[in-house]
Amino acid sequence: MRILVKRTAVAASITAALAMSTSMSSLASDGTITFTGAVTASTCTVKVNNAGTGDGTVTLPTVDTSALTNLAGKTTAAGTFFSMDLSACTAAHDIGSPVADAVGVQVYFEAGPNVNALTGGLINTVTGSNVEVNLYTATDASVVGAQVKPGTNLQAAVQDITAPTSQWFYAGYSTAGAAVAATAGAVSTSVTYSLVYN
Repeated sequence: MRILVKRTAVAASITAALAMSTSMSSLASDGTITFTGAVTASTCTVKVNNAGTGDGTVTLPTVDTSALTNLAGKTTAAGTFFSMDLSACTAAHDIGSPVADAVGVQVYFEAGPNVNALTGGLINTVTGSNVEVNLYTATDASVVGAQVKPGTNLQAAVQDITAPTSQWFYAGYSTAGAAVAATAGAVSTSVTYSLVYN
């Protein structure tokens, strides 16, 4: 008798689980998202400020804390223009691939542990100073454009892949947000990037 009760309880549990599974599966599907893309053999040689390799260091000027107050939601001050110089670009894909050869290339800054998701600034990895480094698009070494927020579509324009080209940027100090004034201290941060071929 005791065995029969156990079997009945197990059977009831299985029946309930199947009913819930069927019910949940009918509610869970509202649509399908399909992701498409391509991996290409396109390559470019990259130099930062037309020197070295794809890695580089950009030195910012030294500024006084009074230039970075918390009077506004976010205060910016002082910076440096730098270029990403692209040359020897090739466009290629596998034979028979439906993907056309790339005709343009774009520097794309990646989201990462040094990127503040709220402000789009690069977080200072040295303790102290309460500042971030903002990236901006630039026209040559003269005009600062819109802020580049790593990991988003707010990035530099696509450049022609057929000729050597320079994509200009500006890096400047910024407070991390409202009620965050800068304090004296060293600043160091970094960001990774990829070349995106179009």
